[in-house]
Amino acid sequence: MKQNIKKILPKLILFLILTIVVVIVILSLNDMKEIGNVLKNVKLNWLACAFLFLFLYMIFYPLTLFILGRSKEEGNIKYRDSLMIGSIEYFFNGITPFASGGQPFQIYSYRKIGVSLHRASGIILMNFVICQIAVILLCIGSLFFFNELTHGVTYLKVMVIVGLVMNFLIFALFSLVGLSKTIRRILSKLVGWFLNLKIFKGKLSKYVGAFDEYCAGAQATFKALLSQKLKFFTCILFKLLGLICYYSIPFFILLSLGIEVGPSNLALVIAMTTFSIAMTCYIPTPGATGGIEFAFRQLFVTVIPAISGTIATSGLLLWRFITYYFLMLVSFIVYLIFEQVVARRHKKEQKEKEVLENQEISLQNLENDV
Repeated sequence: MKQNIKKILPKLILFLILTIVVVIVILSLNDMKEIGNVLKNVKLNWLACAFLFLFLYMIFYPLTLFILGRSKEEGNIKYRDSLMIGSIEYFFNGITPFASGGQPFQIYSYRKIGVSLHRASGIILMNFVICQIAVILLCIGSLFFFNELTHGVTYLKVMVIVGLVMNFLIFALFSLVGLSKTIRRILSKLVGWFLNLKIFKGKLSKYVGAFDEYCAGAQATFKALLSQKLKFFTCILFKLLGLICYYSIPFFILLSLGIEVGPSNLALVIAMTTFSIAMTCYIPTPGATGGIEFAFRQLFVTVIPAISGTIATSGLLLWRFITYYFLMLVSFIVYLIFEQVVARRHKKEQKEKEVLENQEISLQNLENDV
């Protein structure tokens, strides 16, 4: 675990530096005293509702991994393991550019509990595709509020459209990775070319065939999961529920700041949050830091006239703290717990193995004596 933390440390330092810079910039562009006064008067009951919806999100979102991990042929993955591996994603996505670190580490975590590499890859790939489907569906639904969201602001219109297109392209790309034999052959050729480079002196050539087998196995798992229609649509439903809970959090933050947004505005707030996140997915900083703050603030100031710049900034700070920093902290704690659980499990398995070996040795000695 110490080695893993050492590997994470540089990314964590970069994340902290970016966070400090962004917070300083945000505060320097606003009156800190006014922000302090706004935050002092926060209504804690509505803020508690925001945390409740974050908790619901953390329950619904990993459920897809549990559902995808159930298999009569290969065995069921425990719910506790699925929940922890699903929760680890938030931290590793948060500290890596393009939120790209969560899925590889989840595959690594599955391997640690004994799940085959191709099965783990197939599950994570399918989970990612399902998430993109849910995001695209919410984006399409949010287009009903397109005029209200942009109010004739050209750059917001461009950002919203680009965000939707980017998410669709990401969905198409990863779907092809899971389904297309042509894409698999191209990937295999690229990896084969790389592993056969002279700098490796032929030492990695033996892995070319193994990589092709891995890709074939991952695609087989992906296609098998896709063929189970009930499981597939159930996963989309849970992903939608999770994202709706997550995108509803700003609604309760606005109420906690004393902004009178009635239930009829909930769908509009979900639409604003959907596009605030979707249109910053291509920003290469960890957690889209910098871009997502700008998008969130601009959309809310543009759409809700009652929000002043100070209140929007205060809401932004609360929203980012709850949905990003607090969530990452919880995710990191879950990661530490997961490492301890796996270590204890391996230690127990090793002891059981030693007991069996000692029993076999005792029986052999007994037979020899007889």
